[in-house]
Amino acid sequence: MNTPEFLFHYYEKANGPFRNLTENGSEKANEIQQQIKTGANSKRPPNYVDLRMSLEKRLKQEFIRKGGNPNRNDPFYFTLGECKWLETWYEEPEVIKIPVDELMEPLQISFTYPDSMVSFQFHDEPKLAAYRKEANGKVFLLGELTQLIETHGLPDEKKWTAVESCKYDRYIEAQLWDDKLIRPYL
Repeated sequence: MNTPEFLFHYYEKANGPFRNLTENGSEKANEIQQQIKTGANSKRPPNYVDLRMSLEKRLKQEFIRKGGNPNRNDPFYFTLGECKWLETWYEEPEVIKIPVDELMEPLQISFTYPDSMVSFQFHDEPKLAAYRKEANGKVFLLGELTQLIETHGLPDEKKWTAVESCKYDRYIEAQLWDDKLIRPYL
């Protein structure tokens, strides 16, 4: 199976790309979250910011444990390959594509299967065992992508609409942990 050639970063046009809700701390993140009134991001639970910040800390620790060298506390989020479903999260969606082969800093990028929040929830929560896969709750490096995809396949709409255990496997998430990787795309 072929690895997608691009990372996709989806965002709200009015806000611009590469904005992370948690980059300015918990208080500011909660203010921003409360201002979101439309789209999928407006339906987050009240404790979402706390969950996100805890997850980002865990992601970073796991990435470092695997040999990653992050230069940020919070990553920039991407999908490996296109995921048109994410456009429904925004009123005016925009997307930036970055060729995977341009990422010359393999220790500045990590991956989760699927979305990091989903992956760790499936791993941690006994009540979600029906959706759990061996890849959940783990961080993968760039060099592990081929094996990850060969083992679990690429998430796709046909699979997530037809197979109950795959209904939350919308994409493989990529996390970029260095500002310099996104500068050419600003």
